[in-house]
Amino acid sequence: MSLSRTALPLRPLARVAAALPLLVAPLLLAAPSAHAAPMPLPTPALDADPCFNVETPPGYVCVPAPKECFAAPCPQYEVVPATEA
Repeated sequence: MSLSRTALPLRPLARVAAALPLLVAPLLLAAPSAHAAPMPLPTPALDADPCFNVETPPGYVCVPAPKECFAAPCPQYEVVPATEA
């Protein structure tokens, strides 16, 4: 009696394990490389200055005035007459 081995049906878990490299390889090749291009340098926030976008009436200026706040809004600036600045 001759025992010839033919392709035996794979168990479901074995099928998934056998197909996994075929599914993952294209994803790895399509994924952008983390080292392909350097990350852009962070730009300083335009609103880091508390007086950014503060409109003052004529004869007045905005002056940074840091405060500790426990409730909002808490402006970190003061509008003072231009002679005091």
